Amino acid sequence: MMETIEKNSWNYISLLLSYIIHPVFIPTYIFIVFLCFGNIVFEPYPLPAQTYVVALICITTAIIPLILLAVNMFLLRKKITHKALLMESRKDRVIPFFYIGIYYSILTYMFFHYLNFPLLLTSIMIIISAAVLTSAIISLFWKISAHAISLGAGLMIFILTNTIMPNEYFFYTIIGTLFISGITLSSRLNLNAHTPGQIYGGYLVGVVLSGIGLSYLLSNLFTFTFNF
Repeated sequence: MMETIEKNSWNYISLLLSYIIHPVFIPTYIFIVFLCFGNIVFEPYPLPAQTYVVALICITTAIIPLILLAVNMFLLRKKITHKALLMESRKDRVIPFFYIGIYYSILTYMFFHYLNFPLLLTSIMIIISAAVLTSAIISLFWKISAHAISLGAGLMIFILTNTIMPNEYFFYTIIGTLFISGITLSSRLNLNAHTPGQIYGGYLVGVVLSGIGLSYLLSNLFTFTFNF
């Protein structure tokens, strides 16, 4: 009896973590960390403007996609369940991931072109957009973990930014990200949402994608231009 209660409790905790650390919230978490510990990303914006930028990113990358997902489920007359919200079926992931990836890409262009977002901030948004589109492409033939990709990409963003622009607080951020990755991805395994291979593969894809992209963008920070 106690084992059943403990198992059910862990399942509820796992489900809660899956929602709280949902991939759609990762961009917001990343920029909140930068706002607190590495606001060079937002330069030359003053501090009040930086707060508004993070709020804008939260609204456009998290709240609006969630609203659109809810509207889409309503129009298709689907029940709003945790399986639907977490898109546990591989086939259910492909189209939403492609839409969100394209939406993020257009959003990044508009932020840079019309709102004059700083180049480093824009570069990170490019990595996030690429991660979503990569998830969509892989989901065409394999159910890779979007949680793992987003957390792996976030970890590498912090590591590379700290390597080029060292900040003592970023060490704790990196350790914290590793801890959050561990408990979140363990939760996904506990819910049988993914196999270990899908988790490890997703984390590796996020790390490599972010590492390659951000290494290039940061190394060419002062010469890189957008030719639209």
